[in-house]
Amino acid sequence: MNIKQAQEIIVSVIPLAQNEILQPENSGNPIAIIRILTSYIEKMIAQDRGDELRKALHLMEYMYEKGEWRLQNAVENIFVFSLDSLLNACPESRRVQVTGKIPIGIYTAYVNQLYRSGC
Repeated sequence: MNIKQAQEIIVSVIPLAQNEILQPENSGNPIAIIRILTSYIEKMIAQDRGDELRKALHLMEYMYEKGEWRLQNAVENIFVFSLDSLLNACPESRRVQVTGKIPIGIYTAYVNQLYRSGC
């Protein structure tokens, strides 16, 4: 999957993100695209929108597994890196529920990143 395809899929899954995703400065920029999607995931966690969150997380994993290398790097360096702060911002009572929605590929990348950092 290339960046243009990723933009189209994000807009189809999260229509509210269309204005940000399609802005000229974000078009073709995998880092900007993943930051936008990460921001929407953060909002979904805060607003307890479980079904939408699951779809967005699976979309993130799909881009991580099937995307071109620039997209994969952006997912790992933006989303996976911020996953710890996203989970810590979540109320402890819901943290297990949110963690349970994270697809195994993304969660594995998260754990690998933790081990590389020495935590």
